Amino acid sequence: MLRTHFSKVVLFCLICVASASAQQPTAYTLKLGRGLKEFDQYLLKATYEQRSQTKVFSGDNLLGDTTDIVRIIIAAQCSVTYVTVDGQEKEKNLVIRSFQLQTNTDTFDVMNTGTKVRCWFSDSGSVFTVNGEPVADTVAALLSNVVMGEGGAKTGNVLDAKKPVVLGSTWKMNIAALKRILGREQVRLMKKIDGTVTFAAIDSTGPQTTAVVTARAEAPKFTMRLEGAPYPLVGSLVAEFRYVVPLDARFPPVALTTSTTQTYSASQGTQRAESYVTTSRQSEFIR
Repeated sequence: MLRTHFSKVVLFCLICVASASAQQPTAYTLKLGRGLKEFDQYLLKATYEQRSQTKVFSGDNLLGDTTDIVRIIIAAQCSVTYVTVDGQEKEKNLVIRSFQLQTNTDTFDVMNTGTKVRCWFSDSGSVFTVNGEPVADTVAALLSNVVMGEGGAKTGNVLDAKKPVVLGSTWKMNIAALKRILGREQVRLMKKIDGTVTFAAIDSTGPQTTAVVTARAEAPKFTMRLEGAPYPLVGSLVAEFRYVVPLDARFPPVALTTSTTQTYSASQGTQRAESYVTTSRQSEFIR
């Protein structure tokens, strides 16, 4: 009788332990800085949009309100030819499928389908050539907004958690690493920057189970002077990220979305000007 009772107690304890283990959420090591490899190939689909709005006031009276929108859309087959030691693209070739510039009033084809573009990336900027000749400066400026050196450790340096995290976890962004990317000039202006990262979702609908990581950085207030302007501008900046990577860290990123919202205001007497600039870049890497 006693033995039977003891066995039931042991069985009950085992069931409780198993139940507790089953309820324990899984922790993941989210390595977000993924290295790419030479000879990697993928289809790049990217859209860049910049929206600029300026309002001018005299007292409470609105004197002017203008909005300009520029959108760049590209689809190109990419072949990686050279990477840095940490796996960031240093050189790749594109074959253009479509490349358009859209404004408030019109749409332009920037390059024809089938155009082959060679791309070099460095900290000092990007170089794009067609048939061995550099593209026009205006075309290079458009390309640099949608075609970048993907991969490498920089993203992970900024966004990676220091330990395994469970779904829904939030942690501090590495602000020192973010400042290295922003550069000295912006850091000099934006003395106070805060940021957090969130393990937002797990997506099992695609060919690979992916982690969706979101992040937000904010410089709440800073002052800057423009050459020739009689008064300073007071600004703020919010930057947001959405990064989709396979849970298996051996595979490269699936998608990246970045956006910034910049607000500036200046006043002199009863005159006041407000400016809002929002940018967003959405990229898919289809393999």
